[in-house]
Amino acid sequence: MALMALTLHASGMAEAGNELGPPITPAQQYALALEAQTLGDYAAMAQWLRASARGGHAPAQRMLGMALIGAPALYGSALAADLCEGRLWLLRAARQDAGGTADTAYALFGRPRGDAYTAPCEAP
Repeated sequence: MALMALTLHASGMAEAGNELGPPITPAQQYALALEAQTLGDYAAMAQWLRASARGGHAPAQRMLGMALIGAPALYGSALAADLCEGRLWLLRAARQDAGGTADTAYALFGRPRGDAYTAPCEAP
């Protein structure tokens, strides 16, 4: 946590409250998410992943999708599982894959297994 605080302070992003601070690039937000994950601060990891994913960063979209799908097993109670949102982020990451082969996460998760499995999710 100290390293993350130092990183945030050095980048000028340390401020009171739960705000993300001044704008930074999605790649920088993703790097902060990875740092938070390393430090075990999964709430901060999710916050930075969401910011980066919203900015269109495919690796963040992929990681957020996988985190939301496997949340309890991967991150305990720090992150709630959401299969529908996870599927959405994996699809967004897969759509950025020009070759169509690199995004196996969505290819594996996105296969319908019957109406009971996919019905609760809205169409992406």
